Amino acid sequence: MQTGDTLYGYVYVDPANPPSALMLQWNAGGSWEHRAYWGESLFTWGIDGTDSRRYMGSLPATSQWVRLEVPASAVGLEGAAVSGMAFSLFDGRATWDAAGRVPQ
Repeated sequence: MQTGDTLYGYVYVDPANPPSALMLQWNAGGSWEHRAYWGESLFTWGIDGTDSRRYMGSLPATSQWVRLEVPASAVGLEGAAVSGMAFSLFDGRATWDAAGRVPQ
């Protein structure tokens, strides 16, 4: 990642069964301690308020595709080589789609 990069992932939240929380996670240098979440603080991975579990806001709207965005700096990934990405939700249902990086 370069300075100013933004990470993203598209999600469709099921209106009939929305999750309580959504999380995007990245692996860099063998560590998964780079996470961002939306909704309630229900995940136990990492420490809330740090690069390992950064709150990004309320859950996105249901019934439409939404692009979740995270500045690489918010999860400690500027200057890091990312080798993996994970998508998590707590309760409910959601569908994930394209994900990646937008350079500055």
